[in-house]
Formats: sequence, C-alpha cells, structure tokens
Amino acid sequence: MKKTLSSLAVAAAALFAAQAVLAQSPTRAEVKKETAEANKAGAIPGTGTGPSANVTPPVSAKSDTPRAEVKKETAAANKAGAIPGTGTGPSANATPAISSKSDVPRAEVKKETAAANKAGAIPTTEAQMQNPKK
Repeated sequence: MKKTLSSLAVAAAALFAAQAVLAQSPTRAEVKKETAEANKAGAIPGTGTGPSANVTPPVSAKSDTPRAEVKKETAAANKAGAIPGTGTGPSANATPAISSKSDVPRAEVKKETAAANKAGAIPTTEAQMQNPKK
C-alpha cells in the first residue's frame, strides 16, 4: 500500500514539474527584445518610432469667428431653448417655477400649520408619510 502511494506521489510530482517547465514565462531579456522589435516596427503607438513616427497628432484649429459673435450666438440659442439642460427657453417638459415669495403673512401660515398639525393632517412618522390619510 505504501509503495503504491509513494509511486503515485512521485508520478504526480513529475507531472507537475514537467508542466511547470513547459509553462515558464519568458525572461526579462526576451521581453525587452520583443518590445524593442515591436517598437521598431511601429506596433506600439505613441513612441515616436516606426512608420507612423512622422505623423503629427491632430491639433484643433482656431476659429475665425470673434469671441463676441460666438457669445451672442450662444445667448440667442440659449434664449430660444436650442441648448438642452440650461433651464432657459421654451421646453415641452418644463414645469412652471414655484415662487419663493408668498402673499400670505407669516403669522397666518404658522396658524394654518398649527391647526393642521393639531388635526393630524401633518404626518410625523415614516409610516404616516408612506400611507397618508385620505
């Protein structure tokens, strides 16, 4: 029994050792050589070597339109609602703005709030907010 286990262990160790030898990663020198060859062939972008070394990156061209004219056009487009997400101009989904100033005096608002609170119309707990009285 011991002989079988030991021979099985030796066979497994030999198998794993052979696999490790076959699956070794390349050495540092091999990697450096491959990288240098790829760089020389132009396969690595942005290194300044290879067939695309003389190609300059695109540079954005300056506009011929004066800044004041661009600002005027932008303001007009914004006012017309042509620029989405600016919050100005006509919009199909826009809700009317709520005025922050009220015509009702503060004392009257406090009185109404106290009466609503006393009547139980103002929820005080999370459950009351989730299931309001009807």
